[in-house]
Amino acid sequence: MQQENIREEIILSSMKVFETYGFTRVSMQDISKACGKGRSTLYYYFTSKMDVFDAIAEYLCQQVFTIAKESYSREASLEDNLVGFLRAKLRQINLITKRFHLAFEDMKSDPALMVSKTRHMLDDEIELIRDMIGIAVAKGEIQFLEEKDMLFLSEMLVTTSRCFEQEVLLFDRFPDFEARLAWLTSICVKGLK
Repeated sequence: MQQENIREEIILSSMKVFETYGFTRVSMQDISKACGKGRSTLYYYFTSKMDVFDAIAEYLCQQVFTIAKESYSREASLEDNLVGFLRAKLRQINLITKRFHLAFEDMKSDPALMVSKTRHMLDDEIELIRDMIGIAVAKGEIQFLEEKDMLFLSEMLVTTSRCFEQEVLLFDRFPDFEARLAWLTSICVKGLK
C-alpha cells in the first residue's frame, strides 16, 4: 500500500511540472524536485519522463471517464445517454487540454503519441456504451440487436467519437462541437429505430 501511495504522490506532484513546462522541456530532475523525492526513488517507480507522463494520462483518463459516466442514467433514452456521456467527456478533455496546453502543443507534432495516451479508457467506454444499447433494446426504444451487433455498434460508436474528439482537440475543428455531437447522435439513434 505504501508503494502505491508514493507512486500516486509522484503522479500528482509531477502534473504541475508538465502543466507549467509542457512535455519536451521537462526532465526527470524537474519531476524529482517537484515531488520531493530523490532520483533513485523516482526511477524505482518510473523508468522515464514518458513513463511518468503515461501514468498521468492514465490517471486523467480515468478521471474523465468517471465524471462523464455520472451523466449516464438507466432511465434516460439512448440518445440522451450518448449525448450526455460524450458531451461530458469532451468537456472534461477540453478542460485538461487547457490545463496542460503546453504538453498538448508538444504532442500535436506527433498525433500518434496523443492517441496512445487516450487508449486507457477504451474498454470501459465500450462496456458502458454496450450497456446503454442493451437497455435501449430491452426498453424497445431501438430495434432488437444480437449481442455481437451490440458489441460491434459500441466499438464503432467509441471509435467514431474518438476521431471526433481528436479533430476537436488536436486540430481545433468544430467550435460548435456540442451541437454537432447531438446532431450526429440523433441521426445514429434514429437509424436504429
